Parts: sequence; structure tokens; C-alpha cells
Amino acid sequence: MSFPDWRLYWNKNEGAYVYYEKKTYLLPDNIYLIPPHTPFSTGIQNQKLAEESEYFFKCGKIDSKESEQWHLEQGNILHFFTHFTLGFPYDDVKPGVYIVDISDERKNDLKDILNSLIFDSTNFSLKESLSIYHLVLSSINSLPQSIWLSKKIDHRIMTILEYMERNTARKMTSETLASQLFVSPSSFSRLFKANVGKSPSKYLTQIRIDKACNLLLHTNTSTDTIAEHCGFTDRYHLTKVFSSIKKISPAAFRKGDGYYCCSPLFFMLARHCLYRIAML
Repeated sequence: MSFPDWRLYWNKNEGAYVYYEKKTYLLPDNIYLIPPHTPFSTGIQNQKLAEESEYFFKCGKIDSKESEQWHLEQGNILHFFTHFTLGFPYDDVKPGVYIVDISDERKNDLKDILNSLIFDSTNFSLKESLSIYHLVLSSINSLPQSIWLSKKIDHRIMTILEYMERNTARKMTSETLASQLFVSPSSFSRLFKANVGKSPSKYLTQIRIDKACNLLLHTNTSTDTIAEHCGFTDRYHLTKVFSSIKKISPAAFRKGDGYYCCSPLFFMLARHCLYRIAML
């Protein structure tokens, strides 16, 4: 599946991989970044489906150092991930699986974050929150400049993009957006496409679908309410547009990645994701 947000992965031990065009094994010495809209899958090397397991089809949260050590001894894969967005144009990146070496600073960030997740995954101190931001931003900063697709954006278009992001539920047309810049609709459309690479209507549809994806994955919000929040006339309209773009219905999208819904950031057993994906 592909998602509208970035994914940062780090595994404490070897054995898991992500697949996009080829297998990339997740090694403890690296952090792995997957940009938005990269269609990928995950797996475990030489996996065997367990007939009986308390963790089968579940997210197994690590809640103590003893539990962490026990799972390591059992050969279970301990997997940390976080999801995030950077906003346009920094989410406009070539699809891929990008590898970042773990520096001493990133090791310290991971240590702080994982200790917090083990002992209390709901309350972070300022120091721990800053560790998360630093880990994400320092990893992003290590990526090559060549992967970013967007060029410098006209400040007028940036204003419009921010407005569109904040107001997905509102009705918007090229005419109403052009009026904010005091230009004609035709001039606005040309300026917008020259900076963003697509028409205002196509970009608006994209951000509405992206918002719907995030609400489907990370909330229990009903499809009717999601359609309202994202600017669709009703859930049937949402389903039609969503299915056309994602090639899957909103209900199937939510079900297929449901194991991410319990928390956007936590320490879990990757093998459970493997079982889930293998059975789809």
C-alpha cells in the first residue's frame, strides 16, 4: 500500500525487510525513510505462520526492559516507527526506500524515545519530544537534494497552498482562489500549474484524499464525517473519488492498514505486521 505521510523505520535486530522495486533489509545500523506515496510492502525473512501465538495478528507493545529482552531472545523483530508529514513542497519526493546511517546523536535520540515508549507511550517530556523532532529532521536533512521534485515556489502560490490545506472542507474553485491573489482565473491556473505541476482542482483532490487517508488510518471517524471534513458531498462521492485514485475503497484501505490505528508512534513487533500483510 502507499500512504500520504512519511515513514521512519528502525529495527533493533535483523530479519525484516521492506519491498519497493527490490527488497531492502532493515538493519540496526540504519534508519529507513519512506516518502509519501511510495507503494511498498513489508516482510520477515524465512517467516513461519504461528498456529498459536498471543501476538498473532496483533500489535505487541514493548512495556518493559524484561519484555524487550525476552522478545530479542525469542528472535522476534523489535520495530520502531513514526509517521509524519512535512507539507508541500517537502512531501513531494521521488518514491523509494532511503537509507540513513545512525550517527551518535541519532543513537541518543532513539535511546530517549524508546525508553519513553517502553515506560509511558502517552506522555512525553519536552526533552523527549525534541528528540523525536531532532531524529526526524536530522534524518531528512541527510537525504540527497536530488530526490526532491519541487522547485522554488512563488510566495503567492504558497499562500494559496496553505489556505487549501487549512480549508479542505470548503468549496473552492479556480475563480475563488484567483480572487485572493487579485488575478484572473486563467492567469492563476497557469501560475499554479507552473509552480505545483498540476491544476488547482487536481491538487485539491489530492490533498482531500490524503486527509481522508490519515483520518481512515489514525481515527475511528465515520466515513460520512470524513467525507464532510474533506470536502466531498457525501460518503458515496468520497468512495467514488477515493477508489478511482487509490484503486481501493476507503473501507478496504482502513481495514488493510488497521494495525497502525492504535498509535502513530510506538515500539512494536514487526512480525505481527508480516502476518497481517501475508494474509491479505
